[in-house]
Amino acid sequence: MYQPELWHEVYVMLGGGAAALAGLVIVAASVRADLIMSKPHLRMRARNNTLSIISIVGGSVLTLLPQDAGLLGIELIVFNLAWASLPASVILYELRKPAGLALHLPVLALSFYLLAALGGVSLIARWGGGLYLTTAAYFGYLLIAVLNAYLLLLPQPQPKAKR
Repeated sequence: MYQPELWHEVYVMLGGGAAALAGLVIVAASVRADLIMSKPHLRMRARNNTLSIISIVGGSVLTLLPQDAGLLGIELIVFNLAWASLPASVILYELRKPAGLALHLPVLALSFYLLAALGGVSLIARWGGGLYLTTAAYFGYLLIAVLNAYLLLLPQPQPKAKR
C-alpha cells in the first residue's frame, strides 16, 4: 500500500477508464446542450462532472510517475485538495439558494477528494490505508460521475403551470 510502483496496472485502468468516461460525458452533454446551457445547475453539474473525471486521470498520472512514495503523498494531498474546490463550489452555490437541490452527491464527491488526500497523508506517514484510500476514493468518484452523466441524460421535470 506504500509502494506506488505496485499499483501500476490499477492506475492505468483507472486513468484509462476515466478518460473514456470523460469523452462519453462530453458527448452526452452535447446531446443535451440546449437544456444544459439553459439551466445553471445543470451547466455546473456537466462542467464539474467532466472536470472531476479528468482529475482522476491527473491523479492516475501522478501515481504512475516513477517517484518516491513521500513525494507522491505530497502531490496527492495538494492535487486532491485543489480539486475538492469543484464539489465545494456546488455545495456553496446550493446553500445560497432559498430552495437548494439535494446536496448528497456534491458532499459525497467532496468526501472522496478528502479521502484521496488522506491517502497522500498515509503515504507520507507510512501508516494507514496508503494507496488503498486514494484508489477507493477515485473509484467511488467514478461511480458518482457515471450517475451524474446518467442524470444529465434523463428528461428534466418541468415546472407545473400556474392556473
